[in-house]
Parts: sequence; C-alpha cells; structure tokens
Amino acid sequence: MARRTGGGRALSLFDELSGKTTSSGATSFVWSYVAMCVQGAVIYAAPFAEVGKRAGFARTFPYFLKTLALLIAALVISLPLFMFLPSELDVSLSVLILAFALLVAYELVLSLLGTWPTSSITGRGTSLVDALRRGAARFFPTSGRLVAGMVLPAILSMLLVVVASQFETSPLLLVDGKPNIVMFAISAAAAFLQALGVSYAAVVLARDYISSDQGAAEFDAAAA
Repeated sequence: MARRTGGGRALSLFDELSGKTTSSGATSFVWSYVAMCVQGAVIYAAPFAEVGKRAGFARTFPYFLKTLALLIAALVISLPLFMFLPSELDVSLSVLILAFALLVAYELVLSLLGTWPTSSITGRGTSLVDALRRGAARFFPTSGRLVAGMVLPAILSMLLVVVASQFETSPLLLVDGKPNIVMFAISAAAAFLQALGVSYAAVVLARDYISSDQGAAEFDAAAA
C-alpha cells in the first residue's frame, strides 16, 4: 500500500474532523444556550427557567458567536499537532487524539478568555481586553476547575465507549430494527457527563466574572 503523503493525510484528518464538527453544530448551539442560562442564573441569582425566558436574540446571538470564536481559536491552536503524529496511525485514532487536544486547548482558552461570552449577558466589560484581564488574574485556579469539569468527563465518556466496544460489535442505537441497549445506556451516560461538565464550567466562569472588579453590587450579591 502506498504511503500516505503529509498533505493527503492532513486532508483526511480535516475531512473527518470537520464532518464530526459540522454534524454537532446544532448540539453545540444548544449547549451554548444552556451555559448562558446557567451563567445568567448565577449572576442574577434568578431561577434557571426565568433566565431562559429573559434571554432573547440580542443576548443569545453575541454569546454564541463569542463562544464559537473561542472554539475556533482552540482549533487553530490544536491543529498543528497533526504534523507530529506518526503517518501510519489510523485516521480515526488520529482524529481522537486531535479531539482530545482540541478539548485541552479549549479548556486553556476558556481559562484565559472564557468570561468574554459571559459579559454579553450583562453588557459590562465586554471587550477581549477585559476578558483577558479577568482570566489572567485567575488563570491557574480556573484552569484546574475546568480540567475537572470538562476534561475528566470527556475522558470518562471515552472510557465508557471503549468498554462498550468490548461487548458490542455495532455502535448503532438500532440493530436490525431492535434497540441496542448497551449503546443507549452509553449515549445517555455520555450526555449526562457532558451536561454536568458544561454546567460546571459555566458556573466557574460566571463566578470568575462576578468576582472581578467589574463589581456591580448585584454581582457581588450573586457571588456571595
């Protein structure tokens, strides 16, 4: 078999990774909206449902765009890793490694600039410079919390899939018209871990925002 060239392998990785990213775009928007509502509930000490009702297009759209911009920044940071991956690695394994690298890069970007989307909720301190100042002041504790809230659940999800693959030959939820109980359970557990990680990370970043020197009295009360 001919050895795959660096350019061809890069295109294969990009195609695989972009396909997975595109298919999860709607899901990403939903999680972004959930994170915004969680942060609004923390900032204003209001019920989650009430914050959801008050969050209109004027808040949701800028919040999502800023979150997307940070994700793209993490992607740009992590993609050069493919240059150092052995060329004989399977594409799926390479994508898994890149996905993990993207997750770590995103965690670091959020630790430094994660309050930038949060600022869209209140309209206070909305610039990247403000977000950088807040993130630099609390980078190490925030990074540690986000590792616990984002990276560890992702690792647990991957371990669940690996364990399930030892018992199931098909990753499909339906096999020959019958439910694949194991994969249903794995999907539910992975969704729960993702919801837990998103919510925890949102709370961490919201508390970083309200404890900064943007310090309106209502934010101080919410942080208490």
